[in-house]
Amino acid sequence: MPTIACTRFITPLLLVTLLSACGDDKGAGKHGGPGGGMPPPEVEVITVGTSNATITQDLPGRLQAFRTAQVRARVEGVIEKRLFQEGSEVKAGQALFQIDARTYKAAAESARAELAIADQNVARYKSLLKGNAVSQLDYDLAAAKAKQAEAALSQAEDALENASVPATISGRIGRSLVTEGAFVGRGEATLLATIEQLNPIYANFTQSGSDLLRLRQAVKAGKLKHADSADVDLVLEGGSIYPHKGKISFTDMAVDPSTGSVSLRARFPNPDRELLSGMFVRVRFAESLAENVIRIPQ
Repeated sequence: MPTIACTRFITPLLLVTLLSACGDDKGAGKHGGPGGGMPPPEVEVITVGTSNATITQDLPGRLQAFRTAQVRARVEGVIEKRLFQEGSEVKAGQALFQIDARTYKAAAESARAELAIADQNVARYKSLLKGNAVSQLDYDLAAAKAKQAEAALSQAEDALENASVPATISGRIGRSLVTEGAFVGRGEATLLATIEQLNPIYANFTQSGSDLLRLRQAVKAGKLKHADSADVDLVLEGGSIYPHKGKISFTDMAVDPSTGSVSLRARFPNPDRELLSGMFVRVRFAESLAENVIRIPQ
């Protein structure tokens, strides 16, 4: 009886042990057995070859308006009206400010009346001179006064015209520096606003004089050639490339002794006024051409 009871107890325990062992064997086979290992790593194959390569350089620069004009009051008086919207596009000759012109209108009318009287005197003296009723000197004095009156009228008309302050160039006008009611023009030509022509636009940048010298020496030695392309790219903040290419329009002939660099300027089209004066950019241009070099795809 004790033997039979012991047999009944051990048999289920052995069964559980055998099943556990079978499970371990399956797991080992999954990870380490034949056909169950990690797959081989994937590799990328690239083709290395020789060809010509254009060497480019990125240099920091700053944008500058193609033209800049200061709008100033050329006569003194009180600003009556501002005739433009700040930040808008204006045309050359467009009226921007109106200065109180009543004084200048009165001066022009007075000068016009004086000229009419002077012309009448000249006509009368001329007829009297033919009859020797007046001397040649009297006639010459009358003619001189007529010329003075004509000059005074021209000056008065110019002052009246300058009471309307026009735009000297076409472009984008900034904020107004004066308001209606301000007195301007006394003693100096008061600055009223600034106009900038932004299409096209300049990018000013500098290149190290030592780098330029090394490049010229490499070209002279035949290691490099001058790049054929005169186009330059503009790299904006964030790394995006400006869609319109530019051209180098100016290269200084001397090295700045204070910085050891050479000044350059590129001109870019700016039809949408996306680029603004004063923005920092990077100018990318083809510096040289290397022939038969080994090239690896980036």
